[in-house]
Amino acid sequence: MMETTAHPGTNIVTVDVHGGLTAQDMQQMRQVLDEVIRDHGRVRMVAVRGKIDFTDISPKAIWLDLKSAGYIKKLERLAVVTDVDWEAKVSEWTTELVHVPMRSFGLDQRAAALAWISQP
Repeated sequence: MMETTAHPGTNIVTVDVHGGLTAQDMQQMRQVLDEVIRDHGRVRMVAVRGKIDFTDISPKAIWLDLKSAGYIKKLERLAVVTDVDWEAKVSEWTTELVHVPMRSFGLDQRAAALAWISQP
């Protein structure tokens, strides 16, 4: 399941992923990102990665995820909140390739991630 939430009046979006992932989850995320980018030009994202059930991800969700790579160009800043070390490292490598400021936080540091992402 993925819950995508835009923080009113800001360009901050929280994407909270845990369990499985459906195409509808991905479409909702894309819709929220499109709205925030339309209103603000760029987006700051807090990506919260809980326990993901890789056996419960639909093929269409994977396809939509791959098609979402273009949103990276609109990322202003990324906070990855996870207790899975490899996910934090992959996010770090990705953001270095595309030059997006990124920082990793543990699941118990969600408030710190939101504080960091909110800084000017």
